Amino acid sequence: MSNPETPETVKMSQGPVKTASIASLGCPKNLVDSESMVGRLRAAGYVVTTEAERVDLFLINTCGFLRSARQEAEEYIKEALEQKASGVIGKLVVSGCAVVSDGAELATLYPGVDAWIGPNDETRIVEIVESLTTRTSSAPVSKAVDASETPLPTLKMLAPREAEIAREEERNGVVSAAATKIFSSKFRNLTLDDAQRTPLTAPHVAYLKIADGCDRFCSYCAIPNIRGRYVSKPLETVLDEAKRLADFGVRELVLIAQETTFWGSDLYGKPDLTRLLSALKTLNLFDWIRVLYAYPLFWDADLVSLFKHEERGTTSILPYVDLPLQHCNSELLKRMNRRVDKVQTEELLARLREEIPGVVLRTSFIVGFPGETDDAFQELVEFVEKERFERAGVFEFSPEPGTPAFSMPDQIDAKTKKRRFERLYARQERVSHQFARNQVGKEVDVLLDAFALDESGAPMANVFLGRTAADAPDVDPVVYVTGRSLAPGEFVRCEVVDASGLDLVAVPLDPSKIYVPKSERREAHRREDARKQKEAKREKNRANRAKKKKNREERNAESND
Repeated sequence: MSNPETPETVKMSQGPVKTASIASLGCPKNLVDSESMVGRLRAAGYVVTTEAERVDLFLINTCGFLRSARQEAEEYIKEALEQKASGVIGKLVVSGCAVVSDGAELATLYPGVDAWIGPNDETRIVEIVESLTTRTSSAPVSKAVDASETPLPTLKMLAPREAEIAREEERNGVVSAAATKIFSSKFRNLTLDDAQRTPLTAPHVAYLKIADGCDRFCSYCAIPNIRGRYVSKPLETVLDEAKRLADFGVRELVLIAQETTFWGSDLYGKPDLTRLLSALKTLNLFDWIRVLYAYPLFWDADLVSLFKHEERGTTSILPYVDLPLQHCNSELLKRMNRRVDKVQTEELLARLREEIPGVVLRTSFIVGFPGETDDAFQELVEFVEKERFERAGVFEFSPEPGTPAFSMPDQIDAKTKKRRFERLYARQERVSHQFARNQVGKEVDVLLDAFALDESGAPMANVFLGRTAADAPDVDPVVYVTGRSLAPGEFVRCEVVDASGLDLVAVPLDPSKIYVPKSERREAHRREDARKQKEAKREKNRANRAKKKKNREERNAESND
């Protein structure tokens, strides 16, 4: 959390000080929503803290994308309810995507939650929270509707077409379930207002959400039903927000959306991410701009040309392309409604490799999608081997209620999905390991994120966790940098000296910042090499002695016969 108030601030404050804390679950897009709600609470006088012994308000911002995410949300809710029962928490509010996907069911299961807030009502967080303590106010938050008469629509209750119709309808209401209120207005578009957000990341890195909602309607994905249709944040709004983040000290700006490459389609009649990236680059306010959640369409020559690493001192749109592909088999891509086939995918990957020097490709794959045959899966394995993605995530297909894939024929059994997951994951892991080993000996810029922690959880004075241009926050491997006179938020030119799994180990090139002098490091490496050679020689001698002993025993046995 950025600049959280200390426990002393909470304890020493006099008068009606209101304290709050938040748990933000799910993806970076959800984190930005959390930051916006925190900013609004702070503006309303709340002290937002992670340290207070008791808080007046605890907010859980949920993800509802997959069943596993909703299960995680329930675990947080259960724990928070226990704390509420013991007096640690005053009011408990749950927000986010799970309120849309499962709000009515969750409200029945957990009546101790004071309010449930869907994504389209999160901008009203202060108004809603204040209403919880002023139920008799003559100016109610909004019209209440009896749950038995108008239940909150959930994905389980709506067919895809019915969900699409409901999403297009304006519905300004609050569904009431006993003492709990569910604030989940239906929408055409989400309100993209992050002007009051308080960053919860480290001060030198921030996410900027350039759009919300989705028009893609992939057959396995519930996001369009949850978040609504795609809406781009206007260019001027994005630039204003970027300037505010730069004023906070942000050095790496990470652009996010359900689909970043579709930005501008509703503003200009066609996607135009090039316009946005060019404008941000012209501001020259950041060292790095990283783009996540791109789609394998709309990559024209102008857009590709922007993804080239610049020299230090100017804004660099990093040669890091996050391109979720999900599969390579054309028939499965069609069933997924991805609107690209294998040939188009391979042509795009070849262009990116050829035209962006040093490009790092991140992707994700779904195994066990309905209809995935053994041959189709083997095709995916060979595709991963051929394309050599530096970063990739592998996921088992999760059938989500309300999506077309939920009821598709030819569902894959759990055992087969798990087996395919393990095989593809292991294959990709080998590719990523090789990429890490290939970095040893190279010179790289490392952005230091934080002090590394020792076994007791205490910060280590001379060991830092950082990232290269090839590493997105939270999802990719890290770089361990050993040095002195360093601090989080700094860029340090380093030499990569080792690879530990997928992580790298590096030391500064600047002699004044080296914790272990280079001469000592080389001597240590020389001694280690000598030790290994000596041990190998011993092992060889042991093997020779064992072989000679075996031969003698065999000769003795023959002579006895």
